[in-house]
This record gives sequence, structure tokens and C-alpha cells, in this order.
Amino acid sequence: MLVDLRSRFARFVLCLVVLGGLSAWAFETPSLLPSASDAITKHVRFLASNDLTGRGVDTPGIKLARDYIAREFASYGLRPGGDNGTYFQSFEVATGVTVKQPTLLNLGGDTLLTLNEQWTPLGSSASGSVAADVVFAGYGITAKDYGYDDYAGIDVKSKIVLVLRYEPPPKDDKSPFRKHPDYSIHAALRAKANNARDHGAAGMILVDLHQSGDGRKELISTRSSLWRGGEGLVAAQVRRGVIEAWLETKGISLTASKEKIDREEKPAAIVLPGARIALQVTLEEVRRRTENVVGILPGADAALKDQNIVIGAHYDHLGFGHFGTLDSSTEGQIHHGADDNGSGTAALLRLAETLGRSGAKPARTIVFAAFSGEESGLVGSRHYVNQPPIPLASTVAMLNLDMIGRLRDNRVTVFGTRSAQQLSAMVLQEGRNLGLEITESDGVGRSDHMSFYNKKIPALHFFTGNHSDYHRPSDTWEKLNTDGIAKVVALVSATAQRIALMGEPLNFVSLPSRPPGDEGRPGQGYGAYLGSIPDFGDNSEGVRLAGVTEGSPAALAGLREGDLIIRFAGNKVQSLDDLAAYLRGKMPGEEVEIVVLRSGSPVTFKATLRSRG
Repeated sequence: MLVDLRSRFARFVLCLVVLGGLSAWAFETPSLLPSASDAITKHVRFLASNDLTGRGVDTPGIKLARDYIAREFASYGLRPGGDNGTYFQSFEVATGVTVKQPTLLNLGGDTLLTLNEQWTPLGSSASGSVAADVVFAGYGITAKDYGYDDYAGIDVKSKIVLVLRYEPPPKDDKSPFRKHPDYSIHAALRAKANNARDHGAAGMILVDLHQSGDGRKELISTRSSLWRGGEGLVAAQVRRGVIEAWLETKGISLTASKEKIDREEKPAAIVLPGARIALQVTLEEVRRRTENVVGILPGADAALKDQNIVIGAHYDHLGFGHFGTLDSSTEGQIHHGADDNGSGTAALLRLAETLGRSGAKPARTIVFAAFSGEESGLVGSRHYVNQPPIPLASTVAMLNLDMIGRLRDNRVTVFGTRSAQQLSAMVLQEGRNLGLEITESDGVGRSDHMSFYNKKIPALHFFTGNHSDYHRPSDTWEKLNTDGIAKVVALVSATAQRIALMGEPLNFVSLPSRPPGDEGRPGQGYGAYLGSIPDFGDNSEGVRLAGVTEGSPAALAGLREGDLIIRFAGNKVQSLDDLAAYLRGKMPGEEVEIVVLRSGSPVTFKATLRSRG
């Protein structure tokens, strides 16, 4: 069967030649096709241009990118795979929050602050009101493994905590803290809010003492959060000058307290006598419609054309950086997203062009999918797998291109090579053929392929590595290695060819999931290892499991697919970020109690954590 297929489709190109002579496919390439590097450069220069406004789902540029991709698909001869005979799959995505009334902040009962001038609600705040005494809780950090706890010795239950932005400067290499701009997880606003909530606080006031001058960038935009109901407490930020002047009337110097903490790297919480704040916040989620762009190249083999391979890349990015930026000082600037993920989108277009315009046709149907909403939580790919243009049961594999623009020393990381028994050897061999050094991740990774993996479809993610421009305005097209992108396209082409010609289906295998930050993208990673595989497409409060790694602490404890983790080590779990923070605070060998909802009923398990090695 395999020999027969190879003979029958020897001239078919699946994601074919991008570097003349490197592809294993024998085919007739249209002579008018531009070179791979030229075509890729053209695409990514447009996608990462200022006119595209960072391709945020709430910016005009996302529609310009959408229409550009659809026009390209049409010119390649791809069949529309979207809604109502179009190339577009439409869905809604949360883009942030808007402030509604009543929203107010009163200092001491007699000073009503001016919204957006003297204070602003945090985008992750819950809607609600609180009037309570105020306690200064330093940076609002608890790092138990390091012996640092801003909440030690103070009672903040039902009170409002006043916390500093960021974290203390590290004293040495053993410190859990980091310097700007690579702060640790402890500096994250969500981590501070979670910690305040877990200590019983009813509200949180943030103040930024790092800012100077006129303070135009001091207040964090309420838009800087993809709000999903808040962290369970009301939270706001007040300008430093306002807070300092108020506390000085009570004999407290906030600057002196900060300097003491920074100098000694020791907590210095203060109960503020007579300090009381009334805070009311009303936030409403903002949702917009956006679209996946889907083009289909029908298969030609009678026995295999009803099966399909999905080749995908997300085309959205961060827009003006109101959420997701890794440099808050650049909020409001265009985040160009050349590598993330103009590179993958340009590669997808190159693959579609070369294949669509070739004379040969694939045995299996090929679906080219440009996803939107990836930066908002894999929303577009989740919509695709839930509303597939072709029945998902017929999808044999998914190949994902995300951040492939910074190839260095011919090294490519491929996630998911063990999601099917046959994939590892296949990818390694094709990499050798192309002179590429393949690094296999032992996890799945976190990008749009995860939506397919959660549906038990073998999935690969091709990735060329981290860089300091990630999620910053400086991720521009001039920094891309377009020849390197072409090499990755050749690798995807060769891999897809092998899958397309297989006589037997791929055998799906469950894999460990590396959490955000531990999978090759920038971040600090988790502490102890649990072995849970989160369902990134689930919006429930808590962490829904898509599965557990065989032999992991989660599996040995009895957790399984479909469980919803709601408590971990006595702490309420509202999101994956919660679980991440709690794992960071644990050490290998610790036994923790985990409460899940299984079929709607709470079930308690005990797991002994391990190291990630």
C-alpha cells in the first residue's frame, strides 16, 4: 500500500519546495513563483507594518490582515472553508473591559479621587464595593521557599491592602526576585491580587513608586487585562503622589518603607492607624467578533481524500500592547509581532501558494488555517475544533507554525514529536536531510496545536526560539531570518509529505504539558512538577484537565481527564495562573491536597510532587 501511494503521488507537492532542491517531492513548480525568501519577506513586511496596528483583535489591522490572507488563499485556488461559502470562520473573543458607573474611590471618607487622573481600577478587578481599614503589605509577595512573606505577622482579613508594584531588587543569585524588565512571577499583578485574596483581603490598592516625572505612564490602563470576572477582590491603582500625601498626614513615609524593604530584602508591613478607604468598581467585559481564515485544497485520492491534514498559524498579535506586553512602559505603542506570528503566517501563505499553484494535487485534503484569537487564549483554534469545516474525526494530524522567524545555527525546536509513535523518527530524519538540528521537547507546548491535541489529534509545533523582542514593539520584520523561515517551511513540507503518504494512521499518544514559561517561550517556569495537562480551551473557573501524564504525581493521585481543579494545597484555584503560582511555592517531595469537581461533585486527592527533572 505504501509503495503504491509513493508511486501514485510522486509528483504531488505537500507544502512543497521552498528551497530549490531541498524538498523530497518531485513536482512541476510554476515558473512564475517568487523565491521563498522574497515571498516570505513580502508577506511579513505587510503583516508587521504600522498599517496593521499590531494585528490586535480590537484594532483595525486585524481585518486588514484577515482580508490579505483571504485574497492570497483565493489567488492560490484554495476553496473557501469558512462560514456560508466564505474564507471566514467568525467567533467572539474578549478584548478587555470597560469602566461603568458607579465607580469611585474615597480616601478617608472626605477625599473623592478623580477617575483616570488620580486613580483607575485594575483591569483584573472584581466588580463590587468595599469600605475597610488599610494595611500596608509591602510588595504583597509571599515566597515561602525563600523565607520572604510580606503578610507575615499582620492580619488583613476583610481589610484593604496597600501594595507596591513590582518586587524588591535581588540581593544575590539565590533571590527569587529579578530585575527590570525580567521580573519574576511574584511581580505580576495577578499574583499580587491572588495573594491578597488568599490572605483574606477584601480589596487591594496598588501604588507604583518606580515612576517619576509627570506620571503619564504611571497608571495602568484598565484595558490591560483580558478580564474574566476578576480575582475575587476589588482592586485599583492610585497615583503615588496622592497616596504619599495622604499617608504623610498620618506620619507614614511610603518611600522610606520601600527603601527599607529594598535595602534589607525583608518585609516591613505597617498597620495604618485611622486609614480607611471606600472603593467601588464596576467593570464590563468587552467582546468583539474576529475570524479565522480557512482555505481548503481537496485531496485527489479516492481512498484518502476524506482525510485531512491541518496546517495552521495564528495571525493575531497584541495590537497596541494594552494586554500581553512584557514592557508596560510601551503600552499604547504598536507591537508589530513580526516573529509572533507574522513569521508563521508568512510561512503558511508560502506553503499554500506553492501547493495551490502546483499541477499535482494531494492524496489527502489539506486545510490551511490562519487562526485569530491565539493571544487571547487559543480562542480561534478552539472554535475551529468545535466547529470544524471538515469533520474533526477525519483530521489525521495538525502542523502548527508559531514563532519560526529567528533561526540560529540551524536549530529548530519541535513540540509534540511524541504525540504519535511515528512522528519523532520522521521529524529527525527530515531535519537531517535539510541540515537542521532538531530539538525535541518532551512536552506539547502551548499554541494553537494544543486545541487539536486536546481532541486527541497528533500535533506538531515548529519553533525557532526565544528572544528579547518577544511581546514587545521591537519584534519587527527587519530582525527576521527569512532564509531560516524558508528552511523551516521545507521541514514542514517534508514532514507533511510523510504524513500524507502514510498507509496507516498515526497512533496518538498522550504527552506531558509544559506550562507557560517552561516550554521555550520567555518566563520563569514552574517549581514542583504535578503532571497535569490543562485544557486551554475551557473557560470554567478553576483548571480543567485535558488529561494527566502517565506515571506523574497527578496520575498516581487519581486525577484524570475532565476533572476541574478548584483547590490546591488549601488555596482556591480560579485560573491556570493560580495553579502556576501555587506550584512555584512548592518543593519536590511535598504532599499536597487537591480538590477537583468530577461530574459536578467535589473529590479530594493527595499528590506527592516531584522535580521537573
